[in-house]
Amino acid sequence: RHSCAHLLGHAIKQLWPHTKMAIGPVIDNGFYYDVDLDRTLTQEDVEALEKRMHELAEKNYDVIKKKVSWHEARETFANRGESYKVSILDENIAHDDKPGLYFHEEYVDMCRGPHVPNMRFCHHFKLMKTAGAYWRGDSNNKMLQRIYGTAWADKKALNAYLQRLEEAAKRDHRKIGKQLDLYHMQEEAPGMVFWHNDGWTIFRELEVFVRSKLKEYQYQEVKGPFMMDRVLWEKTGHWDNYKDAMFTTSSENREYCIKPMNCP
Repeated sequence: RHSCAHLLGHAIKQLWPHTKMAIGPVIDNGFYYDVDLDRTLTQEDVEALEKRMHELAEKNYDVIKKKVSWHEARETFANRGESYKVSILDENIAHDDKPGLYFHEEYVDMCRGPHVPNMRFCHHFKLMKTAGAYWRGDSNNKMLQRIYGTAWADKKALNAYLQRLEEAAKRDHRKIGKQLDLYHMQEEAPGMVFWHNDGWTIFRELEVFVRSKLKEYQYQEVKGPFMMDRVLWEKTGHWDNYKDAMFTTSSENREYCIKPMNCP
């Protein structure tokens, strides 16, 4: 999956050479890459990217790894205009370290690895969606475009995953909520629910059921605030995992976040 992220980078640079590459990590069931591109990617662009990725993967080229000095790595990316990679080297990698560079033909990326030795292992993937993401997760930084993808060992596993997503979409509460007129949400209150009669009835019935189970198993119910300082969410780990989906606001030089789930 990490090698597919590099493959995505390879394809992007071929289609739009002036793109600046940020980070492209592995996530559950796939990968993503954050890119700085002077155009907003459309669905047609994503399809063109996936097509180019398949064309490149079908060449079955070797992936070459080189361990180089910090200075050589920095010079490599500076010469290519990759300012985000230079920033990573300057701020996150010690000068006496030897970063790993992975070469996909004319494209080069930086990673600890390991990666596949040849692209014949990366034929079963699909690009899923795009989204916005701030560089380093900081709203004061530039908004980048994040391209999500999934990758699997064989076609059967890929198709099975896509089928699971299709079935899950049928049970998506956002769709069901509209179809059954259970609730709605408004721009004036991001992340907040406006319950309709049937939806609120279901919600209250579920509350009764949950409370009966809490009492049965001798749990104690408590309640905390809905909004807290970002510092706390960083301590709990929620910020690192959910920052892209959390609503934030600032007051008196402090940044506050609405809790992303009911557990905290």
